[in-house]
Amino acid sequence: MSYKKIFQFIGLIACLNLLTACTVTDLDADGNPIIPKDPNAAVSFADFTLSEVADQLWEPKVFPEATQEFTPWESIKSQLDAQQIDTKQSFFVRLDGTIESVDLGKMRGAITIKVGDTNIDLQVGRIIKGNAIRDASKYVLFDDFKNQIRFAQISREFNNRAMASVGEPDSSWVGEKATVIAAITIDQNTISDAVPMQIIRGGK
Repeated sequence: MSYKKIFQFIGLIACLNLLTACTVTDLDADGNPIIPKDPNAAVSFADFTLSEVADQLWEPKVFPEATQEFTPWESIKSQLDAQQIDTKQSFFVRLDGTIESVDLGKMRGAITIKVGDTNIDLQVGRIIKGNAIRDASKYVLFDDFKNQIRFAQISREFNNRAMASVGEPDSSWVGEKATVIAAITIDQNTISDAVPMQIIRGGK
């Protein structure tokens, strides 16, 4: 066998090995290659409905974060007393106190809980204002949403889930001690919005 044929034979073997090592890519109905998703790629909610986004975040991330990684009320209270929270901030907080009043309306209502010497109004009802839950969570990022509108609207989904978790308060709650997990927004050293996410009642 001539050297030329030997080199041709070696080249053919090398090409066959390369073809064998290649991964065959599946094609879609239009004949385009189907590229598998990168498991390490960042999650984007661009193609999800708002309800689906809330499903992805509430139970797996936001609610556990609120109940396990809250800021102690004593820490927030000391900052308020010292006039240290002069920029708008939101926190998850645990409140241990006594329910002072339950004021319900058709659309809006409030539960007032007394924690130490401070009365805090917790929003309840069908309409909850503000973005306290969204802004308190480290898992809700603007870049994961298509636009500012959807980022704003996700608060409504979180608020709906918070109200479902809280249940239906009534006047019989007044005077009871309670432990509340809430999201609160503080603006200019004043609590502007507070949304209960969990209320555990226990004994008068």
